Amino acid sequence: MSGTVSKDIENSIKVIKSILFEANHYFYRSQNTRKDVLNEDELLCEYNIEKAFIYTLVLLEIHGLKDTYNKIDLLYSEAKSRGFSQSKMGIEDPYLVWASYLDDYLDAVALTFNTDLNRGIFSMDILSILKTVQYTITDPDLFGSSPSNETEVHQRIEGVLRCLFLNLKHKPTLTKPIKNFEPDTGLPSIKTLIEYKFISSKAQAKIVADQVLADTRGYFSREWEKFIYVIYETIRITPESEWKELLSECGVENTDIIVISGVPPKKKQKEISTKRKSRLNTSKLTS
Repeated sequence: MSGTVSKDIENSIKVIKSILFEANHYFYRSQNTRKDVLNEDELLCEYNIEKAFIYTLVLLEIHGLKDTYNKIDLLYSEAKSRGFSQSKMGIEDPYLVWASYLDDYLDAVALTFNTDLNRGIFSMDILSILKTVQYTITDPDLFGSSPSNETEVHQRIEGVLRCLFLNLKHKPTLTKPIKNFEPDTGLPSIKTLIEYKFISSKAQAKIVADQVLADTRGYFSREWEKFIYVIYETIRITPESEWKELLSECGVENTDIIVISGVPPKKKQKEISTKRKSRLNTSKLTS
């Protein structure tokens, strides 16, 4: 197979995946439309799903992948019958059935032709991307306040990554389970797992350090080759260089750590008022 053919397939798959991204975009927007009005977002979602099917079938026909063509053609007929915007409920959110099928087949074709779907898409690697999200996830204009727990850090960062990695997996299942470890995010295209940690004290930092070493030591998988721990600190606690030194001293080679310097979450107004009342009552009793 020539390099030109591989490049052509790579470019075609990127275009189809961008169409699927548009379909998902309109699908999630359509969830907020009232039932008694015309749902234009749903129509645009269906249009993009059918368009992705057609582009995929043409790609497979041009490159002589007859068996795969026949399977996708059957899916296309089923999608037309059941509706291109058919969805199912995932672990937390609904997802488009036919977009999910197409995405898996496209990944398989890309792997077969040894194409790099990430080439030319990102000007930064995943580590750089994760470093820069701290400004987004702590932006009060977007979220009203900074993250107050690990779940909020996870949700906000994953929301950014979904725009860049269309096949992102939320809480992916590991074929080789690790005791007490369930990764937060999986990026299959770069075989990377991401785990998020929320730290507000030295004591918490020590616990997380023990968890990281327990999770990563001795783990190997063909499906997932790299771990990234994103440490969100509400105050300056442990420099990133010390985390990396810990990994190096313990011989951990497939893991990286990024420290995001956040800000302490603001106390809720109700909580502040309660404390003020408590202080006033105490003052009255002692006066």
